[in-house]
Amino acid sequence: MIASFNRITVCGGGNAAHVVIPLLKNRDLQVTLYTPFAGEADKFKAGASAGGIVSIDSRGKELRGAPDVITTDPRVAGKADFFLLVMPAFAHGPTLKALAPHLPPEAVIGAIPARSGFDLQAEYILGGEDRTKAGTIFCGQTLPWACRIVEYGRRVRVLGVKELVGLAAAPSNRSGEMSALLGWMLEVNFIPYANPLAVSLGNIGQVIHPGIMYGLLKDYNGDVWQEDEIPLFYQGVTDEIADIMSQMSDEIVRVANELSVRFGIDLHEVETVEKWLLRSYSQSIEDSRSLASAFRTNRSYDGLKVPAAKKGAGYGPDFKSRYLTEDIPFGLLFSKSVAEMVGIRTPGIDEVIRVAGSWIGKQYLGDDGSVSGPDSDEARIPRNYGIDSAEALVHSEIN
Repeated sequence: MIASFNRITVCGGGNAAHVVIPLLKNRDLQVTLYTPFAGEADKFKAGASAGGIVSIDSRGKELRGAPDVITTDPRVAGKADFFLLVMPAFAHGPTLKALAPHLPPEAVIGAIPARSGFDLQAEYILGGEDRTKAGTIFCGQTLPWACRIVEYGRRVRVLGVKELVGLAAAPSNRSGEMSALLGWMLEVNFIPYANPLAVSLGNIGQVIHPGIMYGLLKDYNGDVWQEDEIPLFYQGVTDEIADIMSQMSDEIVRVANELSVRFGIDLHEVETVEKWLLRSYSQSIEDSRSLASAFRTNRSYDGLKVPAAKKGAGYGPDFKSRYLTEDIPFGLLFSKSVAEMVGIRTPGIDEVIRVAGSWIGKQYLGDDGSVSGPDSDEARIPRNYGIDSAEALVHSEIN
């Protein structure tokens, strides 16, 4: 199995790509880095000529590696048999469309993290009317690493690694194989999920990132922060913010339970935010007595601050952060859409979508509170891929 996938194309140029490349080279795999941006490619080429990327973990251990090929050309990127997208969810569609004409027939392609609805989008773009022609698609539930670039194309720091990361495949009978393969490639403990819908609904970023942003910033009055005044993000979680996240995740779990009861689909991996956090970071959390204290004392989150942008003589919240522009249209709106299919009310999710959506200038919800606003066509939701009922969604996810 492992020997059959020795040509890997990594798509992306952010934090995760910097971590992935040394790991893959440590397995003696042939690695092509594909980024459509010439400036990013040039920086990676400069880094490669200087010895490659150095990844440093929390214990000071270093791993070094450089891509064998760095390209902005999808025709070159398509000369592989395994494709790993480590990029923002809004870049998935354009990347899939660019690669589609150049992929080999038995290609394996997936995203880590996939966020919600990646499999539907990939099957729609790669398979067209016959989704079985899309090949094997895999979806990682979340990014395994808390990581930050130190020097672009040259150095990255891994602050922490999740102990378990869910992963599913389409067709679903390949989830175990893909989990084992990617676990070997990336030195991550991937656990196979029953189907991609479990990853989409269990996409924990859709709860944590918008939930904390909403909780921390709903009363923001326009203050300018100095650099040392930028609030902590995860370690700024209060009991109130923890309650907001709990309500959101409880609503999603109810949706999963309703689908399981109606259609018999296995969605037991869709869990509350508290259960996910304690399972993923059991060795990093010092105080697990409450959800808020678990966030605040998680060593993997040490020092991470609210996304900020220049504002006057200082800084203010970055309302264009991916915590909003990604996790709402490629997360919460998917779950909200599925909730509507099965008649589950989601007042907590609705409030976060409404308020945080206004921060990014989007109206995703209609006047009746449904996912019918003028910007809902931009979201990765089932109806935008021809799926308009819970029954049709379940059928697509278990085949």
